[in-house]
Order: sequence, then C-alpha cells, then structure tokens
Amino acid sequence: MLHAVPSLPAEVPQAPARIVTGLYLRCLREGQGIRLEDAARAVGVSAAAVSRWERARSPIRPDALSTLLRRYGVTGADVSFLVRSLPPQNYDRGTYEEQGEGRRAPHDSWADVAGDEATARHIALMRSASEVIQYCLLVPAGLRTQNYELVVLDPEVCVIPDEPVLGLPTWVHHVPWAERQRRSVLLDETVLFRGRDTHPATVAGQLRHLARLMGQEDSNGQGLTIRILPLSEVQFIHTVGAVTEVTIHEHRMVVRAGLFPSYETGSGAARIISAGLHEAADAAWSREATYEALVSAAEDMERRTAS
Repeated sequence: MLHAVPSLPAEVPQAPARIVTGLYLRCLREGQGIRLEDAARAVGVSAAAVSRWERARSPIRPDALSTLLRRYGVTGADVSFLVRSLPPQNYDRGTYEEQGEGRRAPHDSWADVAGDEATARHIALMRSASEVIQYCLLVPAGLRTQNYELVVLDPEVCVIPDEPVLGLPTWVHHVPWAERQRRSVLLDETVLFRGRDTHPATVAGQLRHLARLMGQEDSNGQGLTIRILPLSEVQFIHTVGAVTEVTIHEHRMVVRAGLFPSYETGSGAARIISAGLHEAADAAWSREATYEALVSAAEDMERRTAS
C-alpha cells in the first residue's frame, strides 16, 4: 500500500482549467496555421504574452480568452463555459488553506463537461504531454489495434470515445503525439484475460501488438514503456481505478476520463494519487515478465479460437 506522498512542488500549482484552456488555445491556433504574432495582434498584447497564456504561465483576461476563442472559430456556449471556468485574474492558490478530505484549495479540481469539445481537449492533452503515467483497465488510446478499438469503443462498453472518431471536432485530428513523450502504461493484469470468452481472436491480436510495441522500447526508459500491474499484491491505485498523471508545459496534473474528463492539480488528493501511480510503477512486472505474460495470454486465446 501507499508509503510516501510527494511534498508540495516548489512552484505554486496552476489551476487545471487554466492549464487545459491554454493548451486548447495553442492547439486551435497551430491547427489553423495562425502565428503567435497574429493572435497577439487580435487582443492587443505581445506574442510573448500569448505564449505565456498558452503555457499557463500567466492568467489570461476573460475578454482576451473570449476574443481568441472566437478568432479560432469557437462560439456560443463553449466560449461561455471556458470563460466561466477560469479562476479570477488575481487568484493565488498559495494564499488559500487546503480544505476537506481531498485537501483542496479553490480551483484545484475542474470537470470539463463541454461534450465533444471536452473529449477533444482530453485527447489533445494526452497527446501533447511531455510525460504520461497511466494505470489502465483496458488497453488505452494510441496502443490499440483497429479490431480492438471497435470492441472498446462500442457504446455499450465505452460511453465517450477517447480517440479522434467521426463526430469529434476537426481540430483534434491535427494534434500529433509529442515526439519525445515519455509514456508509461501500467496495464491491470485483468487485461490478459478480459474478453477471452467473447472476442478471443481480437484480444489475442491486441496482446501480440503490445508485445511488438515492447520490442521497440528504449533501453534508457525514454518513449513508451508497457508493464503489467499484478493482482497478487493490492496497491493503492487498485482502489482508485483508471487514472493518469500528465506533465504538460511543466505543469503536473491528475486526469480521469469517465462520463467527462476531470483534472486536478496541487491538492492533497492529487499528491496521493500521484504517489500511488509511482508506487504501482515500482510494483509492476519487469519488461521480461510482462512480455512473456502478453505472449502466453495471446497463445491461450489463439488456442481457444482454433478449438
């Protein structure tokens, strides 16, 4: 179980709504080929100021946010929602005491309930983050075979799509995976046998795909790593469920994706979950053990398919 909780970072955490909104502005601008200088001219500030807004290094004025969003083609309720979600201009988390069981200050937690735009922002965040560590009950986006994708994204299995599919905003299709992203995926051991009775051939193909991806792992721990988190010893993260920690523009956030994406920074709850993820990474099977388990489970499902 959980042994250590990271201390507060030296820099006061930014509000998650400010971080995600800043990334959204950057993705919209870059997707349309708009230069920083042109965006800055639209709101009467310097290009450096717009860059700081996009990286959540300084608070954006509500009127400037509204102007930029409309300049990028966002209208109506989506604009109003993001403007309302921002903390006040003079918000300083360091002046507030943490409250409640989650030890949260105001604006530590944000639920993005804006439908398809919220889903698209979550996709953009996962793709743009410099570091990702995620505990998954299903094989996550970006690592799936096409057949597995169809099974996972079946409306009866997954209420909200987590990959760019027909119906999501077009801008998200242009957001690439970060070239040097460090992504650590901790797959729950149940992934080895989930779907064995209903889709054995599909799951076997998915497990072999994961094994092939592991064959491309960087020996220095850069890029993608895949590990199995065993059920033999209960970890704190088992009690939390699927959750992710991302680092974007040097801001660290805890992310959940359920009926809608939610984000948390700085709070005691976020620090505990972060510690749980890192503890789970230490408890996961080795590269060799994970690879052997994936291949063995795939072979078992292939035998079931042939019989």
